Amino acid sequence: MTGLERRRSREIALAVLYSAAQGNQAPEQTFSMYEHEPARIQAYALKLIDGVRQHQEAITDEVRAHTQHWDVERIAVVDRVLLSIAVYEMKYAKPPVKPAIAANEAVELAKEFGGEAAPKFINGVLGSVISNLRNSA
Repeated sequence: MTGLERRRSREIALAVLYSAAQGNQAPEQTFSMYEHEPARIQAYALKLIDGVRQHQEAITDEVRAHTQHWDVERIAVVDRVLLSIAVYEMKYAKPPVKPAIAANEAVELAKEFGGEAAPKFINGVLGSVISNLRNSA
């Protein structure tokens, strides 16, 4: 799978998880809008969606541990979803995605879909996650 295909999968996962977090519609309904995408892109997007949902509590705890002075529930939904996808890829995906790649992709998507401060915020949080991963290895 190419980097561009993975990027597209992350965009789809972001849309589906964002819609679900907003209570707009069930993930399956949102995902059905992407059935025209190639099977590889759909498969990786589903892996991300299912993985984030399966590990959501642990992912939220991880984000909470690295967002000093921030209530996780008050973080913009787009930013929370991007952080969740990146943490899933770093810690729970099999095989895991290299942390620097997962963080870079989250920052790039934040530039496109997040607010003005989102890229810097996400980079800072994920930098802390990466540092913690290195120290615990």
